Amino acid sequence: MSYSGVKQPEFDTLVARHTTAALQLEDLAAMLHGELSAAGLSTEPALRIRAMAKEVSAEVDDLRRRQRIVQEMERMKVVYRECTPDGTMIAVPDSTAAAQGFLDGTLAANAAVAASRGDKAALAKLHGYANRAKDPEFVKVFLAKLGAKGITELPAALGLQVRANVTSQRDPQQIEQVKQVMKLLSTALAKGTDPADEAYMGQAYLDQLVKEGRAEHKALEVTYVGYQAQALIWRASEGKPPFSKRFMEIVGRDVVVHQKELSDSRGPYANSLDLATVLGISDSMQPGGPRMGQPGEQIKASVIDDLSQAGRFSSPAAQALLFHTPKGWTTSIMEYLLTDRLDGFNHTRNQAPFAGLLQKALSGKDKESLTHTNEALILLKEELDGVVGRGADGKLEILDRKKLDRMSFLSGPMGMIMAAHVDKIFGVFDDKTPELKDVDRAEMDRLLLFVGRDEAATKALVGAEVERMLLKVQESYRRDGGESLNEVLIPEARFMGHLLETRRLFLLSQATSDGQAKEEMKSLISGVLSEATGPVGKLATRFGFWGDKAHEKLTPMGFDKLSAFLTDRLMKEGLSADSALQEAGNDREMAMWMVHKMVLSSSIANGQWSRSALEDAKGSPFATNNDPPKLKPLDEIVADPETFDKFIEWARWHTKVESSTQTVKEAMDNSALFDVHSNLGIERY
Repeated sequence: MSYSGVKQPEFDTLVARHTTAALQLEDLAAMLHGELSAAGLSTEPALRIRAMAKEVSAEVDDLRRRQRIVQEMERMKVVYRECTPDGTMIAVPDSTAAAQGFLDGTLAANAAVAASRGDKAALAKLHGYANRAKDPEFVKVFLAKLGAKGITELPAALGLQVRANVTSQRDPQQIEQVKQVMKLLSTALAKGTDPADEAYMGQAYLDQLVKEGRAEHKALEVTYVGYQAQALIWRASEGKPPFSKRFMEIVGRDVVVHQKELSDSRGPYANSLDLATVLGISDSMQPGGPRMGQPGEQIKASVIDDLSQAGRFSSPAAQALLFHTPKGWTTSIMEYLLTDRLDGFNHTRNQAPFAGLLQKALSGKDKESLTHTNEALILLKEELDGVVGRGADGKLEILDRKKLDRMSFLSGPMGMIMAAHVDKIFGVFDDKTPELKDVDRAEMDRLLLFVGRDEAATKALVGAEVERMLLKVQESYRRDGGESLNEVLIPEARFMGHLLETRRLFLLSQATSDGQAKEEMKSLISGVLSEATGPVGKLATRFGFWGDKAHEKLTPMGFDKLSAFLTDRLMKEGLSADSALQEAGNDREMAMWMVHKMVLSSSIANGQWSRSALEDAKGSPFATNNDPPKLKPLDEIVADPETFDKFIEWARWHTKVESSTQTVKEAMDNSALFDVHSNLGIERY
């Protein structure tokens, strides 16, 4: 925010004189114009005076605007006065928007101070400024007036009031107001510590947050470390806006280092719980996003849990925190949190924020994401050593339930991360020189078994592989009309076998019956199909969201989009009508059903039909009367459901999709029933 300085009453006098001068110049221009016109002389001098009068009038408007700002600021008693050799100057923001931000920011900060002392009216007033938190002018003044010390101590003061409320006569309105104020603080702090935001407060403010975060503070009888109170601001983040990379570089990294120092010291703050948990009011100070902790249990949160909540909305921020190795450390923050700090996450049972942080940091397509995903997989495989193995009956058995439970919350996020890097996971099983290092096939199967504990993660992995398979089918038809289909699909089918069988084996290790496991696996494939198809499905994004009018645009559509459109159409219809899908004996047969649809769709999109196939189409509603007949435009074929059904039956027969993919099916079965079991050292069952 920039300012101009003015003196009173000289400024009011200046405005009045400028107003008079503008009016006099305008009158002079009018009189002179009349005299010159009457004398038959050029009116150019009068026009120049009139232009000068307009310029002065514009200056008058600007001066009056500034005068109104000064008057409002003086009325609100929020002026900045500076004594100079020329007198006392009043700082005036250069725009009305800046002035409004200055006024509101100052008043909000004043209300915050009063609210921290227990003034309920001030708390209600502060709550009323919640919608101003995205205004950079407001944020700058608000944060500047409170300072790093005030922003640290305000959550503690409000928390104590919430505790008093909860232990006496509960006032829901006050609790809701406090929660909204915490969101205000979170938004303001995220903006004020982001160098890319107009509200950025500068490096010095970040440094002060660190200083106050490490310092010991006291409110009434409660003594706390500053980060325990700042954490209540982070936990209220909804990611709109997210905390920045710079915040994590300066504050976030120091938080983790400081928390480790406290833990190692075994001092009074070694448990690292945030202030809401210490005060017993976590349930009354919910974060901005989904509910923390476990359903049905009282919320417990550590400072690092809350920091993870703040960092989980931005990849640069998450990576800046996790991929850093602090001075004097031999491991990165990510490695520390994934190993030594695991018990801390399990202590609070509030693992979702860290899971989200990890997933955000590692799911990108950038080189750093892949490098650190590789590191995370190596760490995880080492932690999984001895957890599962061969039981007395030769089947898979969980050998160390306690160790598995300790890591269990990582199965979901790590599965999602692996799905984001499905090409690299595939490479471990197929490539001679895979990009992922130091993870062999047997170890990858154990990792897949671990993430197979989580249905959503398995679904994401299988869904990602379905998309891969479609690309490979399309690649084969582009390259040689489908001649190389088996060569490209066999390794994909083997990989699909690994994904499906590790999930099935985990289900069976949980004492699930064969019948139950089979139904759960079939349900999983149905879920993948549902997510892949439809107006907002993954396949639909390949050809555009056209809905029922898609046929109108088929004629100019390229091969890839047309193939994806037809695959989507056939799979979607098959979910409710295709007998082969409904009669599939297991998950692998359902997966092969999907492969059939991909092959058939790509063959149709390729459009290369033999003469005998076209002869066989004679008299069909989808063919012309030529000799030999030709296929009608796909737009027409797709537009009529009955014609489309007959066309698909004809196409299935002449692509011989079932017989051409038999080898692919065998590859998937062999991979699931032999390779996976061999890698895990168990019998086939």
